[in-house]
Amino acid sequence: MTKKFLYALLICLTLATVVIPRVFSSTAESCIYDPEVYKGLELTQLSQQLTSTGLIGRIHGAAGDSQMFVMSVREPDNFFSHREFSLIAQDQNTLNTLNQLNRHDRICIQGNIIANPSPQKHIAVSSLEILEPWKQPEGFEPYERQVVLPAELKEQNSLIGKVHAIGAEGQILVVEYQDGVLPIFVESTEFTKDLYRGDIVKLSYQIQQRPQQPIHLELDTTVAKPLEVIDAIAAWNNQARTLTGNLVKFPQSPQLKFDVYAMEVDTQGIKRYFTLVNFEDITEFENIRRKLAKIWNNNATTAISGRNMLINPEVTIEAKGLTSIISPEQANPQILLDSAEQVQQRI
Repeated sequence: MTKKFLYALLICLTLATVVIPRVFSSTAESCIYDPEVYKGLELTQLSQQLTSTGLIGRIHGAAGDSQMFVMSVREPDNFFSHREFSLIAQDQNTLNTLNQLNRHDRICIQGNIIANPSPQKHIAVSSLEILEPWKQPEGFEPYERQVVLPAELKEQNSLIGKVHAIGAEGQILVVEYQDGVLPIFVESTEFTKDLYRGDIVKLSYQIQQRPQQPIHLELDTTVAKPLEVIDAIAAWNNQARTLTGNLVKFPQSPQLKFDVYAMEVDTQGIKRYFTLVNFEDITEFENIRRKLAKIWNNNATTAISGRNMLINPEVTIEAKGLTSIISPEQANPQILLDSAEQVQQRI
């Protein structure tokens, strides 16, 4: 028995000397950011990262209640070049980790890109490491969603919402409904190819049987107009407007070099967020930001968390300028201001 025990112990020690260094070596080599891999955002290279050392990006959105998680991967030195990947957990432990994520968290994942009829790429995540957690702005509680999905969607077959994302010439469509975000499966781009992010639309839908989480809708093409544009944001471009709304702040983040101020504008019951900018005169843009920062700081006690920004429901501002919408994928419409005098707090 003693010889058998010693023999077994010798085998274990031998295995340990072989296996343990490999584990440490693998760990040391994982989650290393190589800018060359991310140039051009070629799927072949990104897929190889997924199955080897790990793909690195930041969380674009995380909604644990609907199991919707999206990661952005950006090209080095080109902020406007990026890919979004939907993340699907392969096991409960990974799902538990995904549920802890917040917007802007920098993460490293391993897994593989799965076959999917939509051009929106999905990743089956086998492991995940949080490299750099993003901290909630001091003094603000995390935002809590108000809408209950999918219960509300099952009680109706149409909705009015705002285009949250559009891509691949209309094949990728995501719609905001109240404060929820819904992916829409598109088979034909006849009704979606000319949409802009920010369009207010009415769509008739059916609930897809799979996947059940996150809930996916598809356009109901049995009706005459499965999608109708109620208010096209592109029609606002280069319009002289005087707009009023609550003051909004997008805090400095990995995507923003400084705080960006905006205003919440109600259009037919749908909220749009117009950023207040001046791209022609850097000094005047700083004056505008400084003025809005002062208004914000003087009323900071009434500011609250929004879904992806901070908002002060007690502060109303008025802005006079040209509205600017130059791209279908533009994150937010803009109000171009000549000077700080063109924005005022309304008392």
